Amino acid sequence: MGRKTIHSLLDKMNSAEQKFLDAEFLAPVLQGGQVRVRIEGFVLMLRVVGRVEPGWAILKPVSLEKAEVIARPGLKQVRDYLSLFPALRLLLLTPEKSGWLAISAQAGNRRLKVEGPVTVYLAMGVEPFQQIIARYDGARFWFQEPDRRRNPAVAAYLREALAADTPPDQVRKPTLTAEEREAYRLVFQAAEEARRSRTEIRLTDALIHAGAELGSYIEREDSYTVSFEVDGRTHRAAVRKDDLTVLSAGICLSGQDRRFDLQSLVGVIREGRQEGRLVPVGDDGSEEEDPY
Repeated sequence: MGRKTIHSLLDKMNSAEQKFLDAEFLAPVLQGGQVRVRIEGFVLMLRVVGRVEPGWAILKPVSLEKAEVIARPGLKQVRDYLSLFPALRLLLLTPEKSGWLAISAQAGNRRLKVEGPVTVYLAMGVEPFQQIIARYDGARFWFQEPDRRRNPAVAAYLREALAADTPPDQVRKPTLTAEEREAYRLVFQAAEEARRSRTEIRLTDALIHAGAELGSYIEREDSYTVSFEVDGRTHRAAVRKDDLTVLSAGICLSGQDRRFDLQSLVGVIREGRQEGRLVPVGDDGSEEEDPY
């Protein structure tokens, strides 16, 4: 590349930069106050100074590193901006910190193939399983509007099924698409994993405060069967879901099981072992050793 060509490119860049600094521009502002702009093929990240709220904004550059919000755009301005990018239909899953997770509502879309869940930014006033139209700018998916071609009753049905804890294989509605079934499966699975995580934390917390360690648990309709370790020995007990009251202690408590919860049971086990009065009880309720 000759010296004249290099100088020409530098002059072009300097001219483009000056025009940019003198101009106003529309852009989506995300949490944390950053915007992306393109100048002569180069992408710049600018920090938005002053009071910043996520959303669409009209900004003016302060420098090549900073910009400030000077106004909020109208709906037509936002739509005109989004129309520059390809549209696609997505199914919303769940909200996360930065946006909404979504999957493709059109698995056979050859123009823009979406693999797995993606994040949709600036989606406002939406709900799980809703079908939307988004725009892809080459880096991020931006919410445009709900897809009015899809009956909202479908998404409402899926939300009701989720609230009723209906397993994915029992979700039935004639108009459900394969993509909507997959969206439901993903959300149901995530909810189950979150619930199991909360349960594990709750049981672990109750046991660890008593000096015991959770091994595993089995969830039943109204109870948990918990396997835990006390001073190197494993014990099992059945406890109520709502308050962890002992239903079956796994040791002989002379019918007083329900006077204890999971945490206090550990103390009883430890005390009984120290005093030589601990008597395990078999799964069938029969005493395995001398009565306690």
